[in-house]
Formats: sequence, C-alpha cells, structure tokens
Amino acid sequence: MTIVFRDHPPLAQDFMNREHEEFATLLNRAEQSLLMGEPALPHLQNLYHHCEKHFAHEEEEMQLYHFPPYPLHKAEHERVLDMFREQLQNFESSGDVSPVLEFLLETIPDWFGQHLKSMDRVTAQFLYQQKGDAA
Repeated sequence: MTIVFRDHPPLAQDFMNREHEEFATLLNRAEQSLLMGEPALPHLQNLYHHCEKHFAHEEEEMQLYHFPPYPLHKAEHERVLDMFREQLQNFESSGDVSPVLEFLLETIPDWFGQHLKSMDRVTAQFLYQQKGDAA
C-alpha cells in the first residue's frame, strides 16, 4: 500500500511534516524497488537511516521542551527501529522479498497512520504550545 502523505492531516510542527513526507517517499521507493525486482537493499537502508535521524530529531525536541510522555514515545521509536533492523537482517541474509514486502506494504503503513494520529499529534501539539510552529 503506497503511502500518500497528503492523505494524513498535517501536524502542528513543520519539521515533523517535512520528515514524515520524506519517510513516505522513501517507503514508496523501497516498495517499488521490491515489487519491480530491482536492487532494494539501498532503498531499505535509506529508509531505516531516515527513521533513525527523524526519531532522534523528535526525541531531541521532546527532551528540550520536557515532554512528559517522552519515555513512552521513545520506546515506541525503539520498537519500530528493532522491527526494521530485523527485517533488514532477514532480507540481507535470505534475500526473501515476501516478509520485507509485507512489512512495508502492511505493517509500516498501519503503524505510521496510527502513530501520526496518536503519539505524533500529541507531541506536535505540545511542542507548538511550548515554542510555536518552528522548524
């Protein structure tokens, strides 16, 4: 399932919207490379590294402004990065496209939508109240 970023309501923080749009673009590229039988590992690695940077950026903002549910949000980021690492390792060792494709087509889009509506929406609103809409 290709993610269309514009289908999701924007958050109160521009940096989060920009980084989420980039995530959707990278996810769609990784999916397409797998579906077309093209070399997918570089796309998967780019997606994973984007997630690492994006999550670190969000976490830095949460810590800077003393976001009370920071530990819960950080734990969710770590859980998703763990899932990504496992998928990458399995794909690198086996070359089996099916599990990583299911992960990208079903697991991640479902998670992304829920995460945006819940944790990220609350985080963005808190940051907006603390600092305004800044990049």
